[in-house]
Amino acid sequence: MGLGAKALGQAVLELRDVRKRFGDREALRGVSVSIGEGEFLGLVGPNGAGKTTLIRVSLGLLRRDSGDVRLFGRDPFLDPTARESVGVIFERPSLPATMPVIELLRRAARIYGVPESDVREAVKLAGLEGHESRPFGQLSAGLKQRAAIAHALVASPKFLVADEPTSNLDPVERASVLETLSRLKKERGVTILLSSHVLSEVLRVVDRIVVIKQGSVVAQGAPDEVIGSIKVARVRAPDPQALAKALIGRGLNAEAGVQEVTVRLRGPDDERALLLALADAVSSGIRYYGIDLVEPGLEELLREVS
Repeated sequence: MGLGAKALGQAVLELRDVRKRFGDREALRGVSVSIGEGEFLGLVGPNGAGKTTLIRVSLGLLRRDSGDVRLFGRDPFLDPTARESVGVIFERPSLPATMPVIELLRRAARIYGVPESDVREAVKLAGLEGHESRPFGQLSAGLKQRAAIAHALVASPKFLVADEPTSNLDPVERASVLETLSRLKKERGVTILLSSHVLSEVLRVVDRIVVIKQGSVVAQGAPDEVIGSIKVARVRAPDPQALAKALIGRGLNAEAGVQEVTVRLRGPDDERALLLALADAVSSGIRYYGIDLVEPGLEELLREVS
């Protein structure tokens, strides 16, 4: 697959064959990625895959060993002004705990030289209305992340980088933060890079995904292109071990869990084979309760594309 959906001249961020080593560990192994203007890109990989290193190198906060990085057409390590149109949201936002959020945002506005109206707009866009007068340290985890989003939006960035912004949130807060990011892209045209180790949440909002494992890009493209051929069935059964053995005997990729069998399906032929195998299993006295087709997780995706 190509570097990205946009022509290179329209790239907000472009990495070509970027490498970064920490001692004996190669954190980035020839990574090439491009993000087009107005695109929402998901950077997906397990913890330790190199996502944060890639982001820090992309922003010029960390020196690469080799390769080329261009942020708005400039090398961000040599020219920090390339970051002037970038807003960053980290996994664990760290802002002064005792200061009211609105004051934090006003101070940021003074630094950027933007009017008070931009502060109010950032509060509204981040969904922080009604909580902006509270000290940052008294906010819930979800509201802290919203405060971090508002802080990043004060300067009206063209490019927003969110590094694992939902990792410490409950499911409701996670969905809310993702919806906020999606709205910024759709309504404001903000280019967004979202990194996460949770594939299912990324697929709901992004235009394209880049899958990284052990410092290498192993797949990239539209979500349907990358995971379209990967299907997973969960078969609930009283004796998963016996059922898994029967399915494996029919040539299926099955793995027994505590209360279910996970079956990885590679297409319609596997789906038909599963139904036939289950019918044979029932005939031989092996029971099952039901089948659920589920969205593949990161583990299944990495197994298929690596």
